[in-house]
Amino acid sequence: MEKKEIYKKILFEIIDWIKIFVFAILIVVIIRGFVIEPVIVNGISMEDTLFNGQKLLIYKLGYFFHPPKRGDIVVLRYQSLPSTSNSISGKWGSLSRAFPAVAEIDYIKRVIGLPGDKIDIIEGYVYVNGEKLEEVYVKGKTYKDVMDFPVVVPENTVFVMGDNREYSKDSRTIGFVEFNRIRGKAILRIWPLKDLGIIK
Repeated sequence: MEKKEIYKKILFEIIDWIKIFVFAILIVVIIRGFVIEPVIVNGISMEDTLFNGQKLLIYKLGYFFHPPKRGDIVVLRYQSLPSTSNSISGKWGSLSRAFPAVAEIDYIKRVIGLPGDKIDIIEGYVYVNGEKLEEVYVKGKTYKDVMDFPVVVPENTVFVMGDNREYSKDSRTIGFVEFNRIRGKAILRIWPLKDLGIIK
């Protein structure tokens, strides 16, 4: 075989490997962006179900096909109030903001109330539509916060709470959560390995 033919064959093989590599990267990007995403628990609001520093996988497509269910543990994006500071500090010094900053924060909480549900908190317990909710996962008592109870969950929203009720910023404070703010359902603990398992 002539050298020219050999070089040509090698070139085609390299091109094939590049195609495979690019395709693999594309698949990873699609999965990472639209299907499954790793997240890290930050804080104690979901103890004793989830603990600070645990790594989880969230499934991002589930709520495209059906609404959230009561008991689902979801990652949601909450838009906090504008920053009280109107300047940005960095290595280039301080810049004046034309508009106050609005922070986007991800929370992980459990879905308690669905659209149309009447939620009440009585003597440290949650009632949904007049019936006491059996919550074996709860740590501590459930107390009212900013929100006045009872409340009815509006359409296309959910009422969420952390399992560690005395140390959770949730719908009692931030209000109802629109469906479009739910990034996905937490489905699996992946780290540390001793905690590997399906999330319930």
